[in-house]
Amino acid sequence: MTAGDEASVISFHRLHYGKLAAGEDRRVTPSSGYAITRRSAGLDPAWDNFLSPPRLAGLRRFEPDAIDIDARAAGCFLARTVGEGVVFMRARFRPEDGERGAGRLHQQAAMWLCGLDAWTRNPAACLSIAAHELHATPDLVSEAEAARMNDAPLRWRAARPDPEAVRRVVGRARWAVPMMETLLDGVEWGRQTVCEFGAHDFATEAEFLSAVGFALQMLPQNFPSWRDISIVSGLATPLQGLCLRYTPSWSRAQAAA
Repeated sequence: MTAGDEASVISFHRLHYGKLAAGEDRRVTPSSGYAITRRSAGLDPAWDNFLSPPRLAGLRRFEPDAIDIDARAAGCFLARTVGEGVVFMRARFRPEDGERGAGRLHQQAAMWLCGLDAWTRNPAACLSIAAHELHATPDLVSEAEAARMNDAPLRWRAARPDPEAVRRVVGRARWAVPMMETLLDGVEWGRQTVCEFGAHDFATEAEFLSAVGFALQMLPQNFPSWRDISIVSGLATPLQGLCLRYTPSWSRAQAAA
Protein backbone atom coordinates (compact mmCIF):
# COMPACT_ATOMS: atom_id res chain seq x y z
CA MET A 1 0.00 0.00 0.00
CA THR A 2 1.25 3.51 -0.75
CA ALA A 3 0.70 6.38 1.63
CA GLY A 4 -1.86 8.03 -0.62
CA ASP A 5 -3.82 4.91 -1.57
CA GLU A 6 -6.73 4.74 0.84
CA ALA A 7 -8.41 1.45 1.62
CA SER A 8 -11.91 0.82 0.31
CA VAL A 9 -14.60 -1.59 1.45
CA ILE A 10 -15.30 -4.63 -0.73
CA SER A 11 -18.77 -6.04 -0.10
CA PHE A 12 -20.01 -9.49 -1.07
CA HIS A 13 -23.59 -10.73 -1.10
CA ARG A 14 -23.74 -14.47 -0.60
CA LEU A 15 -26.03 -17.34 -1.45
CA HIS A 16 -25.58 -20.97 -0.35
CA TYR A 17 -27.16 -23.94 -2.09
CA GLY A 18 -27.16 -27.52 -0.84
CA LYS A 19 -28.43 -29.36 2.22
CA LEU A 20 -28.64 -28.45 5.91
CA ALA A 21 -26.46 -30.38 8.33
CA ALA A 22 -26.01 -30.91 12.05
CA GLY A 23 -23.20 -31.49 14.55
CA GLU A 24 -19.45 -31.00 14.42
CA ASP A 25 -19.07 -33.30 11.43
CA ARG A 26 -22.02 -31.61 9.70
CA ARG A 27 -23.99 -34.72 8.84
CA VAL A 28 -26.93 -34.05 6.56
CA THR A 29 -30.19 -34.29 8.46
CA PRO A 30 -32.65 -37.00 7.31
CA SER A 31 -35.30 -34.47 6.33
CA SER A 32 -32.93 -32.18 4.43
CA GLY A 33 -33.49 -31.68 0.73
CA TYR A 34 -31.76 -29.41 -1.75
CA ALA A 35 -32.52 -25.74 -1.18
CA ILE A 36 -31.06 -22.28 -0.85
CA THR A 37 -29.86 -22.37 2.74
CA ARG A 38 -28.43 -18.85 3.14
CA ARG A 39 -29.08 -15.53 1.43
CA SER A 40 -27.75 -12.05 2.09
CA ALA A 41 -30.19 -9.36 3.07
CA GLY A 42 -30.88 -7.23 0.01
CA LEU A 43 -29.91 -9.86 -2.55
CA ASP A 44 -32.67 -9.80 -5.16
CA PRO A 45 -34.24 -13.28 -5.67
CA ALA A 46 -34.01 -12.55 -9.40
CA TRP A 47 -30.35 -13.56 -9.06
CA ASP A 48 -31.27 -17.10 -8.01
CA ASN A 49 -31.47 -18.49 -11.54
CA PHE A 50 -28.05 -17.07 -12.37
CA LEU A 51 -26.37 -18.19 -9.13
CA SER A 52 -26.56 -21.93 -9.74
CA PRO A 53 -23.53 -24.23 -10.21
CA PRO A 54 -24.58 -25.66 -13.61
CA ARG A 55 -25.31 -22.24 -15.08
CA LEU A 56 -22.16 -20.63 -13.70
CA ALA A 57 -20.02 -23.55 -14.88
CA GLY A 58 -21.68 -23.65 -18.30
CA LEU A 59 -22.89 -27.22 -17.85
CA ARG A 60 -26.23 -28.93 -18.39
CA ARG A 61 -25.75 -30.89 -15.18
CA PHE A 62 -23.28 -30.39 -12.37
CA GLU A 63 -21.95 -33.80 -11.28
CA PRO A 64 -18.86 -35.09 -9.43
CA ASP A 65 -16.86 -35.73 -12.60
CA ALA A 66 -17.16 -32.04 -13.45
CA ILE A 67 -14.50 -31.44 -10.77
CA ASP A 68 -10.84 -32.35 -11.23
CA ILE A 69 -9.90 -35.39 -9.15
CA ASP A 70 -7.30 -33.44 -7.17
CA ALA A 71 -9.77 -30.66 -6.35
CA ARG A 72 -12.69 -32.72 -5.09
CA ALA A 73 -12.04 -32.30 -1.38
CA ALA A 74 -12.32 -28.50 -1.34
CA GLY A 75 -14.25 -28.26 -4.60
CA CYS A 76 -13.84 -26.25 -7.77
CA PHE A 77 -13.61 -22.47 -7.87
CA LEU A 78 -14.62 -19.95 -10.48
CA ALA A 79 -14.95 -16.22 -10.87
CA ARG A 80 -16.85 -14.63 -13.73
CA THR A 81 -18.94 -11.61 -14.62
CA VAL A 82 -22.72 -11.96 -14.64
CA GLY A 83 -24.67 -8.88 -15.62
CA GLU A 84 -23.43 -5.96 -13.53
CA GLY A 85 -21.82 -8.18 -10.90
CA VAL A 86 -18.95 -10.59 -10.47
CA VAL A 87 -19.71 -14.03 -9.06
CA PHE A 88 -17.25 -16.17 -7.10
CA MET A 89 -18.28 -19.80 -6.60
CA ARG A 90 -16.93 -22.72 -4.62
CA ALA A 91 -18.76 -25.98 -5.29
CA ARG A 92 -18.16 -29.61 -4.40
CA PHE A 93 -19.74 -32.97 -3.58
CA ARG A 94 -19.41 -34.25 -0.02
CA PRO A 95 -20.65 -37.33 1.89
CA GLU A 96 -23.99 -36.91 3.59
CA ASP A 97 -22.58 -38.61 6.71
CA GLY A 98 -19.91 -35.95 7.26
CA GLU A 99 -16.55 -34.82 5.90
CA ARG A 100 -14.85 -38.14 6.68
CA GLY A 101 -17.86 -40.25 5.81
CA ALA A 102 -18.39 -42.71 2.99
CA GLY A 103 -22.08 -42.17 2.38
CA ARG A 104 -24.00 -40.86 -0.58
CA LEU A 105 -22.63 -37.63 -2.01
CA HIS A 106 -24.56 -34.39 -2.09
CA GLN A 107 -23.87 -31.12 -3.86
CA GLN A 108 -22.83 -28.11 -1.79
CA ALA A 109 -22.10 -24.68 -3.23
CA ALA A 110 -21.40 -21.17 -2.00
CA MET A 111 -21.70 -18.14 -4.26
CA TRP A 112 -20.49 -14.59 -3.55
CA LEU A 113 -21.49 -11.57 -5.60
CA CYS A 114 -19.68 -8.23 -5.69
CA GLY A 115 -19.96 -5.13 -7.84
CA LEU A 116 -18.11 -4.85 -11.12
CA ASP A 117 -16.38 -1.67 -9.96
CA ALA A 118 -14.87 -3.39 -6.91
CA TRP A 119 -13.59 -6.18 -9.17
CA THR A 120 -11.98 -3.96 -11.80
CA ARG A 121 -10.48 -1.68 -9.14
CA ASN A 122 -8.94 -4.39 -6.97
CA PRO A 123 -9.05 -7.90 -8.48
CA ALA A 124 -6.05 -8.97 -6.38
CA ALA A 125 -7.91 -8.31 -3.12
CA CYS A 126 -11.15 -9.88 -4.38
CA LEU A 127 -9.36 -13.09 -5.37
CA SER A 128 -7.29 -13.19 -2.20
CA ILE A 129 -10.38 -12.86 0.00
CA ALA A 130 -12.29 -15.49 -1.97
CA ALA A 131 -9.32 -17.88 -2.03
CA HIS A 132 -9.07 -17.90 1.75
CA GLU A 133 -12.65 -17.33 2.90
CA LEU A 134 -15.01 -18.89 0.34
CA HIS A 135 -15.89 -22.46 1.38
CA ALA A 136 -18.67 -24.84 0.33
CA THR A 137 -19.66 -25.80 3.89
CA PRO A 138 -23.24 -26.82 4.76
CA ASP A 139 -25.22 -24.46 6.95
CA LEU A 140 -26.41 -25.81 10.28
CA VAL A 141 -30.02 -26.73 10.86
CA SER A 142 -29.64 -25.33 14.39
CA GLU A 143 -29.36 -21.78 13.03
CA ALA A 144 -32.73 -20.08 12.69
CA GLU A 145 -34.00 -19.88 9.12
CA ALA A 146 -34.87 -16.20 9.57
CA ALA A 147 -31.21 -15.45 10.35
CA ARG A 148 -29.83 -17.58 7.51
CA MET A 149 -32.12 -16.04 4.93
CA ASN A 150 -31.49 -12.46 6.03
CA ASP A 151 -27.72 -12.59 6.48
CA ALA A 152 -25.60 -9.44 6.46
CA PRO A 153 -23.34 -9.03 3.41
CA LEU A 154 -19.67 -9.79 4.01
CA ARG A 155 -17.35 -6.78 4.04
CA TRP A 156 -13.58 -6.40 3.93
CA ARG A 157 -11.45 -3.29 3.92
CA ALA A 158 -8.65 -3.55 1.36
CA ALA A 159 -6.23 -1.20 -0.34
CA ARG A 160 -5.11 -1.43 -3.94
CA PRO A 161 -1.59 -2.85 -4.26
CA ASP A 162 1.20 -0.44 -5.05
CA PRO A 163 1.34 -0.35 -8.90
CA GLU A 164 5.14 -0.37 -8.90
CA ALA A 165 5.22 -3.44 -6.67
CA VAL A 166 2.71 -5.19 -8.97
CA ARG A 167 4.82 -4.39 -12.03
CA ARG A 168 7.94 -5.76 -10.35
CA VAL A 169 6.21 -9.05 -9.49
CA VAL A 170 4.65 -9.46 -12.92
CA GLY A 171 7.87 -8.43 -14.66
CA ARG A 172 9.89 -11.32 -13.25
CA ALA A 173 7.27 -14.09 -13.02
CA ARG A 174 7.25 -16.99 -15.49
CA TRP A 175 3.46 -17.17 -15.41
CA ALA A 176 2.99 -13.52 -16.35
CA VAL A 177 3.70 -13.78 -20.08
CA PRO A 178 1.11 -16.46 -20.91
CA MET A 179 -1.50 -14.80 -18.69
CA MET A 180 -1.05 -11.34 -20.17
CA GLU A 181 -0.83 -12.68 -23.72
CA THR A 182 -4.10 -14.55 -23.21
CA LEU A 183 -5.86 -11.42 -22.01
CA LEU A 184 -4.42 -9.08 -24.64
CA ASP A 185 -4.57 -11.48 -27.60
CA GLY A 186 -8.17 -12.30 -26.81
CA VAL A 187 -9.07 -8.63 -27.05
CA GLU A 188 -7.09 -8.14 -30.25
CA TRP A 189 -8.51 -11.17 -32.06
CA GLY A 190 -11.95 -11.21 -30.46
CA ARG A 191 -12.08 -14.94 -29.85
CA GLN A 192 -12.09 -17.41 -26.98
CA THR A 193 -8.67 -17.87 -25.43
CA VAL A 194 -7.75 -20.30 -22.67
CA CYS A 195 -4.53 -20.26 -20.67
CA GLU A 196 -3.91 -23.50 -18.79
CA PHE A 197 -1.81 -24.11 -15.69
CA GLY A 198 -1.16 -27.18 -13.57
CA ALA A 199 0.59 -28.28 -10.39
CA HIS A 200 3.97 -27.86 -12.08
CA ASP A 201 3.28 -24.13 -12.31
CA PHE A 202 1.59 -23.57 -8.95
CA ALA A 203 1.75 -25.87 -5.95
CA THR A 204 -1.67 -24.74 -4.71
CA GLU A 205 -4.81 -23.08 -5.95
CA ALA A 206 -4.15 -20.15 -3.61
CA GLU A 207 -0.82 -19.49 -5.35
CA PHE A 208 -2.55 -19.57 -8.74
CA LEU A 209 -5.25 -17.12 -7.64
CA SER A 210 -2.64 -14.80 -6.15
CA ALA A 211 -0.78 -14.78 -9.47
CA VAL A 212 -3.98 -14.11 -11.41
CA GLY A 213 -4.74 -11.23 -9.06
CA PHE A 214 -1.39 -9.61 -9.85
CA ALA A 215 -1.89 -10.10 -13.60
CA LEU A 216 -5.38 -8.60 -13.54
CA GLN A 217 -4.16 -5.72 -11.41
CA MET A 218 -2.05 -4.67 -14.41
CA LEU A 219 -5.20 -4.02 -16.44
CA PRO A 220 -6.75 -0.54 -16.37
CA GLN A 221 -10.33 -0.19 -15.15
CA ASN A 222 -11.37 0.79 -18.67
CA PHE A 223 -9.94 -2.44 -20.16
CA PRO A 224 -12.59 -3.33 -22.77
CA SER A 225 -12.89 -7.04 -21.98
CA TRP A 226 -13.30 -7.22 -18.20
CA ARG A 227 -16.69 -8.88 -18.71
CA ASP A 228 -15.10 -11.65 -20.82
CA ILE A 229 -12.55 -12.69 -18.18
CA SER A 230 -13.12 -15.84 -16.15
CA ILE A 231 -10.92 -17.62 -13.64
CA VAL A 232 -11.36 -21.35 -13.10
CA SER A 233 -9.70 -23.79 -10.73
CA GLY A 234 -10.45 -27.49 -10.48
CA LEU A 235 -13.27 -27.43 -13.02
CA ALA A 236 -13.00 -30.06 -15.75
CA THR A 237 -13.91 -27.65 -18.54
CA PRO A 238 -12.92 -24.03 -19.25
CA LEU A 239 -15.44 -21.21 -19.51
CA GLN A 240 -16.18 -19.14 -22.58
CA GLY A 241 -14.24 -15.94 -23.19
CA LEU A 242 -10.80 -15.14 -21.79
CA CYS A 243 -10.27 -17.98 -19.36
CA LEU A 244 -7.36 -18.48 -16.96
CA ARG A 245 -7.59 -22.06 -15.71
CA TYR A 246 -5.80 -24.15 -13.09
CA THR A 247 -6.09 -27.93 -13.04
CA PRO A 248 -4.17 -29.38 -10.07
CA SER A 249 -3.91 -32.89 -11.55
CA TRP A 250 -2.02 -31.57 -14.56
CA SER A 251 1.76 -31.71 -14.28
CA ARG A 252 2.66 -28.94 -16.71
CA ALA A 253 1.20 -25.84 -18.28
CA GLN A 254 -0.35 -25.68 -21.71
CA ALA A 255 -1.24 -22.36 -23.30
CA ALA A 256 -3.78 -22.36 -26.11
CA ALA A 257 -4.61 -19.29 -28.09
